[in-house]
Amino acid sequence: MTVKFVEEYWNSKLKENEEYMVCTFYDLRVKNNVSEEDVDQFLEWSRNKLQNMGYNVYFTGTRFVYQNANRKVEDNQYIIAIKE
Repeated sequence: MTVKFVEEYWNSKLKENEEYMVCTFYDLRVKNNVSEEDVDQFLEWSRNKLQNMGYNVYFTGTRFVYQNANRKVEDNQYIIAIKE
């Protein structure tokens, strides 16, 4: 796992939607071929990066409110980041 990969991954997500970003199991493990061992490092670095950018960060199983609706980070999702 490299810092460059984390930066490039989230920069591509920013281009899609800068208010609400989702990192899924499929996107990370299948499309980007990130090993199971590297996932924890990716999540830790991502949390730090996203919080420093002003995002609220939620991980698998966490409940949160978005657009006046109760939501949950589903089992197939690693991270949801919402702009504060």
